[in-house]
Amino acid sequence: MSNQLTFETLPGIVDISALSVPTTEADVEELAKAANQYGFIAAFVMPCNIEYLRQQLGADTKVIMGAPIGFPTGTDLTQDKVFQVKEMKKLGCTEFDMVISVSKLKSGKLDYVKNDIAAVIEAADGYPVKVILEVTYLTDDEIKTGSDIVAESGAQYVKTGTGYSPRPTEVRHVELMKQTVGDRVKIKVAGGVRDFDTLKAFYDAGAQRFGIGMKSAISILESIRNQ
Repeated sequence: MSNQLTFETLPGIVDISALSVPTTEADVEELAKAANQYGFIAAFVMPCNIEYLRQQLGADTKVIMGAPIGFPTGTDLTQDKVFQVKEMKKLGCTEFDMVISVSKLKSGKLDYVKNDIAAVIEAADGYPVKVILEVTYLTDDEIKTGSDIVAESGAQYVKTGTGYSPRPTEVRHVELMKQTVGDRVKIKVAGGVRDFDTLKAFYDAGAQRFGIGMKSAISILESIRNQ
C-alpha cells in the first residue's frame, strides 16, 4: 500500500457525498457525522440539502461544504449555473463541482464550453472549481479536448464524472487525462470507486482527489484501518 494512502491520510483527498435522488435528511445527517468523524476533506449534497448539511456539520467543523453545479447533466444555461454558485456561496459552500455542457463539447462548440466554465469560475470568486467532463459519454479525442480546455481555464481540477453515468470511470480515462493536462491542473475521480484497490489504481494513474458515495467511502477507509 502506498505510504500516502493510509487510514490517517486518505480522508484528506476524499470528498464524501450523498447525491442520489432519494437522499433524505437522515442520510444528510449520517453524511455529516461521518465527515466529521473520519475527517473527510469535503461533503457534497444536492442544493436543497445544503443548509441542512451546514446545520449538521456544526460551526466548528473542518469539513468543506461543496456544491454540485449543473448536476447531473450539465445542460443548465450558463446563467443558471452562475446563479447556483452565487446562492450556494451564500449558504457557506466554498468548493464547486460543475458539469460542462457535454452536448456542446460533443457538437464541437468549444467556445461555448470555455465560456460556460469561465463564467462559473468568475462567480466562484477564487474558491476552487472542479470541472466535470463526464468521460464515459466522450470519445478519447473529446476527453483530450475537454481536459485541455479545463487545464487552460483556471479551474483547480478536471473531474471524470458525476457518478450518475451507468458506466464507471476507467483507469484508462485518468491516464488519458493525465497525459493531456500534465501538471497544469489536478484530476479528481468520481464514478465507480467502491474499494481500495480501485482507488489506488486511479491514484497511481494520476488522480489526486476522489468523490465517493458515503457508504463506499466509509467501507474503503475501514478496510485499511489496520494496514
